[in-house]
Amino acid sequence: MTSLFQLAALEGINLPLVATGFAVIAATVVITQYGKRMRANEPPLLPGGIPIFGHALAFGKNPSKLFEAASKWSTDSQPISVSLLGHRVYFILKPQDRQAAWKEKAVNFDEVVEWGLKTIFGVSEDAVRKLHLHDSTNTGSMYDSVHTFYRDNMAPGEKLNLMTTSFLHWMDKDIQDVTRQLEAAPGGEIKVNLADWVRVRLGIPSTNAFLGPEVLQLDPTMLDRMFKMDNDFLLLSSGLPKWIHKDAHDNVSKMIEAIENGYRRDSTALPFMTSRMDQMAEREVSWRDQAAITFTVWQALQANAIPTAFWMIYGLLYHPKDRRTFEGEIATAFDNLDRIVNLDHLVKNSPFLSSIFWESMRYSAGSVSVRKLTDNVTIGGRTLYKDAMMMLPTRPPHFLPEVFGDDCNEWVADRFVRDGTVPGKKNPGIRAVVPFGGGYTLCPGRHFATNEIISFVATIFRNFDITFCDPSHREVRPKTEWPTLTGLPPDGDVFVRVRLRK
Repeated sequence: MTSLFQLAALEGINLPLVATGFAVIAATVVITQYGKRMRANEPPLLPGGIPIFGHALAFGKNPSKLFEAASKWSTDSQPISVSLLGHRVYFILKPQDRQAAWKEKAVNFDEVVEWGLKTIFGVSEDAVRKLHLHDSTNTGSMYDSVHTFYRDNMAPGEKLNLMTTSFLHWMDKDIQDVTRQLEAAPGGEIKVNLADWVRVRLGIPSTNAFLGPEVLQLDPTMLDRMFKMDNDFLLLSSGLPKWIHKDAHDNVSKMIEAIENGYRRDSTALPFMTSRMDQMAEREVSWRDQAAITFTVWQALQANAIPTAFWMIYGLLYHPKDRRTFEGEIATAFDNLDRIVNLDHLVKNSPFLSSIFWESMRYSAGSVSVRKLTDNVTIGGRTLYKDAMMMLPTRPPHFLPEVFGDDCNEWVADRFVRDGTVPGKKNPGIRAVVPFGGGYTLCPGRHFATNEIISFVATIFRNFDITFCDPSHREVRPKTEWPTLTGLPPDGDVFVRVRLRK
């Protein structure tokens, strides 16, 4: 699962903000007035900063390495401070402290959300203001209600079943399209970049399910544009005038235009998407701004789902023995046409598949939640002061040897099903993995994300035979220095051959 409007709704789907140095610098400079002086019991300042910039350059280059350095330097992983252009920002490192921070009432999300809406997604100042207003039913600020709204509309039961059924319908149609493509291809195979292929294969059914098919029909390049947006994140969030990075902002605008011109209220889009837009309309938010805000939710749908699916598929390709175990476990969930007939078997009764899912979420974690303090609070034995910013990185807690074992830096398919009795090979349980945020912003879309990713990966392997183009393929790993709005991508290209499975 970002410190944007989408994360308030769906934190953890991807809702992670994978912060870059300049993005956080921009946000911090805009919304804090925090000085240089240390105050009583304040988290200590991480050594190694340079004059004026502090840790900003190191943070912008590779935030994961800075978080790792902070974790090693901190006593018992207590909160620490870093300096970003003279402003101190708190790092919350320990899992217990993260939970406390998520539940803390003296934490404000709105100002960071408003900054992101305007800076990255181009939402107007007028719309950002109107989202605070009441509508005719006196529902209050849309910022205050956003988490409850999505939680209620994505909860297990009839509404989750509707979402999942729609996704499976569109996924089956896409599988049929790929099948026809392979049947017509020379030699019955295609060569693709795995990350690109997964993005399109998963992105099409999720987009069609949530927004209706008209949006992608209007702009078939939208998923590729999303990838470009991810590459442009540093430019988009720099806070510099838009004309300096016109190409990056134009790319975002074209995706918003696809929703603005392609979204149909009478389409097969999920009803709650239209309902949320109706709430904005009652507050006299323009149709363009409604489309831009809806776009943030669509982007959040892709944020962690696509990287997680990639790492699941890649891990199984790179470890053939694990793939055989996986394929044996999922077989009874499919009919003789390789369509899912028992989703519960995949989601609830396939422990090896579940282990692969949670391991891939852990392995690709790169998100950072950002919050502003509205009052002094005590977390992890340290005093965090009002008006400062705090950051809660997800990656460091997921790579602790004392929690996940000596092999914590590797992708291990059976990590969450092994017995944990072998020295150095721990099984901490899935509760040790926290990709979906926590507290009152615990991702309300986590149930759909689980159904979506697991059903997609299982269906891909039931229908297609995928092999590396290069038998001596070099293992790729998460690109930790990548400034992104999603989970971490691979540090190299992975080319594969795709054939119909016989």
